[in-house]
Amino acid sequence: MNQLIKNYIKKNIPSRYIELITNKGIILTKIPNGSAVISDFFVLRVEQEWETYFECLQFQSLLNAEVNEQTNIVHFVFYNQNGDYVGEKEVKIETTLKTTLDVNKIAAELGIKKDGLFAVFHTHKVNWLNKFKSYLAERGYVGYANKKQGPIKAFVHGNLDAIAKYHDKSEYQLLGNYSYLEKEFFLQHDLNPNNTYELYLVNPTNKTQEFLILEKNKKNPNTISFSLPPRGSYKYVRTVDKKEKKVNIIIKSKLYLARPVVFKIMPKAFDVFHG
Repeated sequence: MNQLIKNYIKKNIPSRYIELITNKGIILTKIPNGSAVISDFFVLRVEQEWETYFECLQFQSLLNAEVNEQTNIVHFVFYNQNGDYVGEKEVKIETTLKTTLDVNKIAAELGIKKDGLFAVFHTHKVNWLNKFKSYLAERGYVGYANKKQGPIKAFVHGNLDAIAKYHDKSEYQLLGNYSYLEKEFFLQHDLNPNNTYELYLVNPTNKTQEFLILEKNKKNPNTISFSLPPRGSYKYVRTVDKKEKKVNIIIKSKLYLARPVVFKIMPKAFDVFHG
């Protein structure tokens, strides 16, 4: 009975209300209201000769080894930096366990020429997951390439559950939770000299969120503030010179985990990771 009550509270009462009483009931993301599949929001890079790839797994074979491999269909949905819907496309994936998809090519077919976000939903229903009150979630690996920045692709894993798509109706639900109180996220990487950093922040909540980026160094502390609408994304660019030695970044917002995707661009290579 206690577990049923806890599950009801988590599913129906926003964490920001629970947080006013106790911090033990906080969850980073919402639970969908019904039978759904889930996706993260992945960063799409198509500008300035960037290429984006998605490593798509054949979930049907992974979850049920007794089923012969079969062609599956995944549903891509794209949003621009302002959070506006800009297109969607169903893509057949091969019977192999893993297929690398060229997301730039998919975006180009939809006339998308600007950076933004995309979500990936698996269309095959896995009915037995419902018995365990579980959801099929895509938080897989995205690969990035740019011949100007380096000869090797860099990969980063998904972040959090961001958006749900319901099986029985053409509706979506944003899953990001937020607080009434301001939170601080300390970037777990010092920005080092001679590199350029590009930090991508995303708003997976259903409300416009205010962000403040605080740059901390010995000489020139600085702040940048901006708002992000639901499904919106923001790119913060910072070049560190030798005089600064290093820069620490603090991100203030009401998100419980405002963790950015970080592109570290070095003189002859680049890397991508979560901050």
